[in-house]
Amino acid sequence: MSAWQRFRVELEGYDEPIDVQSNGLDWASVPIDANAPRAMDMTFRVVHSALLRAGVDVSRDYRTFLAKELAGIPEALDESDAGMLDPTSATLSDGSR
Repeated sequence: MSAWQRFRVELEGYDEPIDVQSNGLDWASVPIDANAPRAMDMTFRVVHSALLRAGVDVSRDYRTFLAKELAGIPEALDESDAGMLDPTSATLSDGSR
């Protein structure tokens, strides 16, 4: 089992959903505001990064990807790992949330 999340993604122009595996580089590329985490945006950015890295033909521009290519909310696979990667459950180094 991988520590990184897999997603099933529906894209415009594709007949079937695409399964994509995220990795540390995908998660590290996402800007995180500890004072106002936006879990959905973070997930979309990770999926976008993973799709680009995997060579899937999507726009490099994130806003174009959201507006014209992403056809639904990505489905998290590997449910046992989902809680570990939930950005809204993060605790700051001082112990606060």
